[in-house]
Amino acid sequence: FEDYSVSMKRAVSESSFLNVRGENRRRSRSKLWPLLKRNKGTGQEDYSHLPPEQRRKKLQAKLNDINKDIHKEMDQRDALTKMKDVYIKNPHLGDPDSIDPRLEEITQSLEKLQLEAHKFERKLLEKGSESQRRQSINLVCFTYCMSSAHSPDGSYTEDPSTETTMQFKSRSTEFDDEFDEEEPLPTIGTCKALYPFEGQNEGTISMAEGEMLYVIEEDKGDGWTRVRRNEDEEGYVPTSYIKLFLDTNAKGAMTYI
Repeated sequence: FEDYSVSMKRAVSESSFLNVRGENRRRSRSKLWPLLKRNKGTGQEDYSHLPPEQRRKKLQAKLNDINKDIHKEMDQRDALTKMKDVYIKNPHLGDPDSIDPRLEEITQSLEKLQLEAHKFERKLLEKGSESQRRQSINLVCFTYCMSSAHSPDGSYTEDPSTETTMQFKSRSTEFDDEFDEEEPLPTIGTCKALYPFEGQNEGTISMAEGEMLYVIEEDKGDGWTRVRRNEDEEGYVPTSYIKLFLDTNAKGAMTYI
């Protein structure tokens, strides 16, 4: 008689090894899957991983695309509504009830698109709120300087030219967000680069490890700090890449403990 016990033991051993290896793979996959699922799309939908200026442009482009889709859906809805009216008046051309399912789909699609548009509009408003606050501060300073210039004791003096200038200044700051960056922002401190940063994205600036830069705008919670190297060279760098030395006497500066 042949002894099959050796081959059977070998088969059982190999089967056990394969089962254990497969179980280990499934466990490792289950451990990694939540991480992969969390990382996928993190910060991508609202472009929070981008510098502020580039993020604003991306949000605006996304909003424009959504609005185009809304107009397309509305055009289709109007066309189907007209077709249904034709079918109602001329039943021999088609069944008007056959249009209803497609109209319902378009209605649901429009609701989703309008919610998306509202979401991106809100993000753009949040992004622009900081610029509006800076404009308000500049306008108050401008008013004080003009009133002081027309009165020796610093009190306000009514003057037609001042009123005209103020109206023009108010309108320009209200309707034009592009010009608030023309005048250089004041320095509120310095920072030292802990790591090198290439700054390849629009709105960023490169820096070498150990380089000292001027800070002109703090991190607003998006992970980016605005810095300046020379009079005409400035941009955003990752806050985690630098060590801040803020001037506590500077307006808007905060002390970190």
